[in-house]
Amino acid sequence: MIKTSIYKEYIRDIEKLQQLYRQYQNGEVFESEFKNFRLVNGIYGQRQKDFYMVRIKVPAGAISPLQLKKVAVLADKYSNGVIHVTTRQDLQFHWVKLEDVPALIKEINETGLTTRDACGNTLRNITASYLSGVCPYEIFEVQRVAQKLTELLIGKYDSLPRKFKIAFSCCEKHSYLIPFNDIGLIPKLKDGRAGFSVYIGGGLGDRPKYAFKYSDFIPLEELTALTTAVLELFNQYGDRKNRRHNRLKFLIEKLGREKFLQLLDSFFAQAKEKVPPFVCDTPVEVPSSDAHPELPETQKENFRLWLKTCVIPQKQKELYTAVVKLNLGNITSGKLRKLADTAEKLSLTVKTTQEQNIALMNIHRELLYTLYTLLEEAGLSQYGASTYLDITACPGSETCGLGITSSRDLARQVYSRLPKDEKSVEKLKNITIKISGCPNGCAHHHTASIGLHGIAIKVGDMLIPAYVLHIGGNGLLPNQKIGYTGIKIPAKNVPDAVLFLLDYYIENSLPEEEFNSFVERISPEKIFQILQPFKELYQTEQKYDIDWGSDKKFSLEDLGTGECAGIVADRVEEALREGERLLKQAKTHIQNGIEEDAVVHIEKALDIITSGLLVPFGVKASGKEGREKFIEQVIGRKLVDEKYIPVLTEKISDVPYSLETAESFYEACKKAYLQLRKETEEKKETRKEEKSRKEFLDLRGVECPFNFVKAKHKLKEMDTGSILVLIIDGEESIRSVPQSLRDDGHEIINMQEEGENVYTVVVRKR
Repeated sequence: MIKTSIYKEYIRDIEKLQQLYRQYQNGEVFESEFKNFRLVNGIYGQRQKDFYMVRIKVPAGAISPLQLKKVAVLADKYSNGVIHVTTRQDLQFHWVKLEDVPALIKEINETGLTTRDACGNTLRNITASYLSGVCPYEIFEVQRVAQKLTELLIGKYDSLPRKFKIAFSCCEKHSYLIPFNDIGLIPKLKDGRAGFSVYIGGGLGDRPKYAFKYSDFIPLEELTALTTAVLELFNQYGDRKNRRHNRLKFLIEKLGREKFLQLLDSFFAQAKEKVPPFVCDTPVEVPSSDAHPELPETQKENFRLWLKTCVIPQKQKELYTAVVKLNLGNITSGKLRKLADTAEKLSLTVKTTQEQNIALMNIHRELLYTLYTLLEEAGLSQYGASTYLDITACPGSETCGLGITSSRDLARQVYSRLPKDEKSVEKLKNITIKISGCPNGCAHHHTASIGLHGIAIKVGDMLIPAYVLHIGGNGLLPNQKIGYTGIKIPAKNVPDAVLFLLDYYIENSLPEEEFNSFVERISPEKIFQILQPFKELYQTEQKYDIDWGSDKKFSLEDLGTGECAGIVADRVEEALREGERLLKQAKTHIQNGIEEDAVVHIEKALDIITSGLLVPFGVKASGKEGREKFIEQVIGRKLVDEKYIPVLTEKISDVPYSLETAESFYEACKKAYLQLRKETEEKKETRKEEKSRKEFLDLRGVECPFNFVKAKHKLKEMDTGSILVLIIDGEESIRSVPQSLRDDGHEIINMQEEGENVYTVVVRKR
């Protein structure tokens, strides 16, 4: 064990998770009840049934080399050996089996980290600029503040109307996404007193909005009171019914800023009386005015480009920070171990970044080349961090239930064609490219120089994957900008369009003119007009109805509801729960001698329950019609006993008896729904198994890397979910082939030695 977990109640939560899982499997609890609890504990459903993503919270991105090594071990033990760094500085495992989750969460907590509040309608991971502690412009170290605030608030807000995000910036220069968080905080000094400038109500996703400046200065000791006030206000007034529009930004819009501020002032005043002052050991420093140290000179081009794009001078003399650029935020367990070993060997501090990379800090000038060679040996020395060469992309349709398009595969196609010579890097280094697989904005495409979000469009009778282009976005204060939304481009044309746009900028921009200034000068309308030809299906050899990275015809059939926006509760379950609540109210009224009010609640409960249970049959009806349709569709199918027909058709006379019958009716409807859900899932699984197949591939005598290439080619021909049994020989093969297949996202089900130096590897295509 490294240290005590930042969340103390994890054993209790694991036990409850196991209990709910058993009840869910036995059809004893609603799916939404189980889903809610697992989301709160960082367990997110994938597009693929039976597999889950587990998100590890990393407050302020601060993580030790020893913790990284443990994460690598867990990735091999429980997932596919790939770790993903998120835009909120978290770490994620994919392809985790639900039965392994309790053990995984236990080990994560024993590592000193936690999954608590990493998903769902909770206070999500509190982020902080990764340069906190080394930034020349920083007044005090916000990393410590973010970590302390996490410890104070974790586990206290797990049933909000929707997710809530807080971010700290070390300074205004490094204020990435501060304008697009629910609460954004920038350190400030006033009369020698430490505090923050506070921004409230920002957000991306659906209808992105800028935060407004709530206060130019809030003292540090009032930080907990302020965050508590905003959270309590949101918790009390947030819209829990309309989940699509219930972020804080929409509450402010609904109330109006003046009314919102009146309420917040009241909540803030109450919080200051009840909440202890925030205390954090973070010394105040006057920002340095010294000239920044120059980077070392070198004749080696790749090392020179790495220094220019990945290395940042610190405020500490002769020390630097290096950003390790990860491909789409992913790193294999093997590479993560090597990175941790390097950090340990050179005594470096490690942080995850909001650009989905890993930063190594406190590198002495004389060790920069040593570090570069160690990273080069580990395959982690790519240059171009936080530039156009560092594309941000969400998982998209690869694993997310909401993903429309394969955003990562598009990102790989775009990256493969980007110019990477020194002249181009110098010209394009301030451009960012961000790709989301749907409009929700998990890749922050609204804030990119060039942003894209996935959609589906019809061309004649053909459904094809496509992207909406956004240009000119910026996530930094004071020049925050939601990018201009433009044309829809078929996915197969996007790489051409991006390359054309970059060339157009290079050829037509003024000396030293940055891309966003260029967009404003030329005008977004003109740029979109110039890009019009890319809307056409001009590549005759392209199969436009097949997405990048796929060999299947594009379809939305397996598009789910997703879970990134919190719990998307089934409408049937919501109706049943509301019916149960109304019946409990009716019981209270009877106990208080108010039978006339009880009758109203019983009747309303029956209406809601009957209309809710019609949803699976595609029937929309309520009131008297809903009850008649229920008798026809549900009782007629013998899902609910016909003995309940009188409670639906006769006028209530004996109120206590009617309540008792209505309660029994509710239990019967709940049982019917759970059984219906179970049967539906079993049918889906049967169809899935029928579509899958098993094949064998003998690769004995085929050397590395050709054995992997042959296996990869074979898997490409097979359906998702199919099984491929490989026979390979050689110790090098058993070390490299399974890991390479994991890197491609496939699941290794089993590996075993069949004879002397002969192995079988069982792979499920993903």
